[in-house]
Amino acid sequence: MARVTTALKMLALGALIIPWDAVAGTPEHFAVADFMQSQATTPLIDNSAFTPASDAPSALEPFSGTVKVAEVGMSTTPETFKTGQVLGRDPAVFPGVELQFFTVNGDLVPVTQDVIRFGSQGSGKSFWDMIVQPGRVWSEHADGGWSRAAFPFALVNSLEGETHNGLATFLYRRGKVSRLRFQIVQQTGPYYISDYFTAAGSAPMTLRGTRIVGRAALEQRYRAALADRVRFDTWEHLADIVGAQSLANFDGRLLPAHAVAAGLDFRGTFYLAYCNSAAGPLPWCDRVRFGVWSATKALANETALLRLAQKFGPEVFDLKVQDYVDGAAAYSGWANVRFRDAINMATGVGNGSTVREPNNIEDGYLDPSYSRWYEARSSQEKVKALLETGRVYPWGPGQVARYRDQDMFVLGVAMDGFLKSREGAAASIWSMLEKEVYEPIGIHYAPTNRTIEVEGPGQALMAFGYYPTIGDIVKIARLYHNEGRANGAQILYSPAIKALSAGDESRGLSTGESNEFGETMYFNAFWEVRYTSAEGCRWFVPVMEGWGGNLVALMPNGLTAVRIAKVPESAEPAESDPTPMVSVGNRVSAFCR
Repeated sequence: MARVTTALKMLALGALIIPWDAVAGTPEHFAVADFMQSQATTPLIDNSAFTPASDAPSALEPFSGTVKVAEVGMSTTPETFKTGQVLGRDPAVFPGVELQFFTVNGDLVPVTQDVIRFGSQGSGKSFWDMIVQPGRVWSEHADGGWSRAAFPFALVNSLEGETHNGLATFLYRRGKVSRLRFQIVQQTGPYYISDYFTAAGSAPMTLRGTRIVGRAALEQRYRAALADRVRFDTWEHLADIVGAQSLANFDGRLLPAHAVAAGLDFRGTFYLAYCNSAAGPLPWCDRVRFGVWSATKALANETALLRLAQKFGPEVFDLKVQDYVDGAAAYSGWANVRFRDAINMATGVGNGSTVREPNNIEDGYLDPSYSRWYEARSSQEKVKALLETGRVYPWGPGQVARYRDQDMFVLGVAMDGFLKSREGAAASIWSMLEKEVYEPIGIHYAPTNRTIEVEGPGQALMAFGYYPTIGDIVKIARLYHNEGRANGAQILYSPAIKALSAGDESRGLSTGESNEFGETMYFNAFWEVRYTSAEGCRWFVPVMEGWGGNLVALMPNGLTAVRIAKVPESAEPAESDPTPMVSVGNRVSAFCR
């Protein structure tokens, strides 16, 4: 692979061409010797070392097998984490996971894209679990008969919601594998791990076997995912179409250091503005999974509720939570809480004050009792924690929105219980979401965090913990734009979706937050952001929001703006304001027609 010789290089990612600035003075290649020995200190290398050159020869042989990666300490920046150990585990240690791959037309395909648990289930010393995404295999003339494999991955933890995104590569040849070289170069907003860090390392790795059980079905699934992928193009091409001035100030006051990835879905193509990392643009950005925290509330929880309403009727909205959650009936505050109240985070139960004029939607959020619920591992423990720590407000359910992850979680438990009452004990709300919503719109992998149980996969957290790709987010947004209809089938309950963007009349509950056009309301897991165009048209724009400044804005004319970010809690609120993105959308395709 040639060294970088100019300040601007074009890196091909499938059909996507992204310009990026080279990391000055940084080598961009691993030699064979670099895979065979450990290094006490391993600096970041340019990300291009983890990808084949455009003219790289094909791999000398396909790869198929199970590899065991040894747990190993990482070289991190900063060298010492402020948080130290978290829940008794070390975030500076790479997890000792077992991974399975096979190849399809030069792609290195993981057998699973679900969360591979390690740290959360008590193995080793590491804090981390892992998610693996598809990569590539290739060869290089100087490698002496070895082939190369590389893939993007994310370090996660099943109790939390961020991703620490990285790249890994190894050599393989006739039943042998090298060490795994890896680096962590990007992340979304953290919670318990307060450090914003990068890391690199070299881990011993062994090949456990070459047989992949059920390979034919796995390959068929992967090919279906390729056929259904969202088309990506460049921001520069969009500027050619709509004019560069139309795209100005897309990120508003977001600091560049806090920007991870962003773009605009316009007329069937997602135009990627950037996909940043500490070692150059993040390769395979269309495959990378991001921890979007509370955007899960709309992407998953509201979407599941609207599927239930379409499937069983709108009466679902008025079902009582206590009828489907064990133990809830013993607490009087839950007697009249409906599914619709929980999706609005207006259960009338919470941990804040009784001041409601003006309302502060975050009154009581992340109070001292929050960690008891957050750290609880099983579904039963989480339900017990939320029932025992919430106070009953004087206004009752459905009246005041107070931000509470616990309410979104208990709604997921209640929906799961309702579905089991209709379809049997084997039914689950996440499986329904995967099979009846995500797969029909082309999402074939949907990793999410779940409760940690002695047996079984656990209850999806639903309040946060979904790990979508950008393409997955776009597909769900398109389903909402199409009022819940896809491929000729009505998947979601249309009247509830129409209500999200119906004219400019007030709807939802007060948040106490506002932009220049008025107060933002909370409605069915969406933040309803006011916008007034220069022509005088007034809109509520439904926005999915997640910790760290993650934003998905569903604008008129089928436009969707997506931004993945890592805004610190201490940053000014303007960094998380979606209004600049909405203004760009209005310039690209005028809302007022």
